[in-house]
Amino acid sequence: MPDRLTLNAELNRPYAPASTYHDEPVYAVLTLQPEAGAGGTQRAPLNLCLVVDSSATMYNFQLTDDEREYWMSLAISRNEMERGEADDRDAVYWSGQTLEEMDGTVRKPMSMAVRALKQLLQSMQHGDKASVVVFADKTHTLFTDQDWLNDPERCLTELDTLLEQRLPVDIGLGTRMATSLESASDLLENTGTSHTVNRIIVLSDGIVQDEAATMSAISHIEKQGFAITTIGVGDEFDEEFLMRVADNTRGAYYYAADINEITDKLLTELTVIQSTAIQQVYVTATGVGEALVKDVFMVRPYMNIFEELESGGGWVRARVGDLPSNMPTSLLIEIIPALHAEGESGLATVEITWQEMEGNSSLSTEITSRFTDKAALLEERNAPIQNLVDRFNVFKFEREAQRAQEKGDMDLAREKLGQATKQLTKLGESELAGELEAQIESLGDPDADPSRLKRIKATTRRLGEKGPGATRQLAPKP
Repeated sequence: MPDRLTLNAELNRPYAPASTYHDEPVYAVLTLQPEAGAGGTQRAPLNLCLVVDSSATMYNFQLTDDEREYWMSLAISRNEMERGEADDRDAVYWSGQTLEEMDGTVRKPMSMAVRALKQLLQSMQHGDKASVVVFADKTHTLFTDQDWLNDPERCLTELDTLLEQRLPVDIGLGTRMATSLESASDLLENTGTSHTVNRIIVLSDGIVQDEAATMSAISHIEKQGFAITTIGVGDEFDEEFLMRVADNTRGAYYYAADINEITDKLLTELTVIQSTAIQQVYVTATGVGEALVKDVFMVRPYMNIFEELESGGGWVRARVGDLPSNMPTSLLIEIIPALHAEGESGLATVEITWQEMEGNSSLSTEITSRFTDKAALLEERNAPIQNLVDRFNVFKFEREAQRAQEKGDMDLAREKLGQATKQLTKLGESELAGELEAQIESLGDPDADPSRLKRIKATTRRLGEKGPGATRQLAPKP
């Protein structure tokens, strides 16, 4: 159905060698753009479950260095401060008059989260479904989608119970996420349909204490086809874990460096979800003749290396997820061309399939190249596409550095970050290159700035939004 979805494929190298093998693969950027209103004149109703970290750290005061020095000096003079632990981390517990004064003036992540959640819920349309699940050591469903449909005002008031930690049950102080995700998936499964946009949104500022159980729950959610969007708050959460959760389920990952950014990230994601035009999208790329399709990656709206790919003799298949109509989605297809007589010929065929209410739909296209032995032509590059390939390589180098660091190979991590830095400098991304240079110097330093590393990871994931040919997100239609 070409009126539902437009496919456009461009090669970074417009010419392929006819009789001599080259080591360098060919990259095709396949851009998928659903037509506005592809799902009908009205957007699909939403079915959202918001999963909120309610562990102890979400109630910690957010202080600058100067503010912390002031309040600690005051609390010590009054004997109104104790040191302890929260979420297995060092923490300060305030009391007495100092606590009362801080409560009236200092911000907490939970207060900003509640404000952001209210704004998101109030931005939804009649007929949209929403539920809220909170977790610490245990899980509690604050309200269900039926509660929301019956009495949204009461549900908004229920959010205020999070501000004062006056839930009807004691859920503890830790960060155990698995059961909350199981509850969220059950809520979506019980109320979602093939024409609702089903999404889990997780908001957390901590490090989960039940990672294995949580990943098991995520594996089940992935099989259900539900995407999980994650938003990490502050500088003490495990960004690798939240990125993995989002990537595995084809959701998005956001970094809210400051609690004031929570609202912006939530509303940005709501805009994307509201623009969902086509759901449950899969891509299958197959080499033509002796050509091989080696891999497929996501490059826009964010970059992702698919952890799970189906593959066979020269073909690969990957789950892309849902496509919004307010921005293009671009895939990078790595192709090893076969030798071919001079002239134009096919390299690969690509089939896109997606879910409709009445069944599955599909659209196919062929990627072709011009074969030649002329050296000058073989050196030609499609500049905007090559720029995007180079940006993806930065992301890939950063990911390889992270994996090396996890294995304790700091020399390889520095090498990969160095390669990323050189590529960024060539691309004119001097600010991010500077951040990477500082990160190289601090590798292995326990006192390294954690926020810098989170900025680097969040920014490299979105490098496809910059550069030639990038399309900015469009405002949603009323």
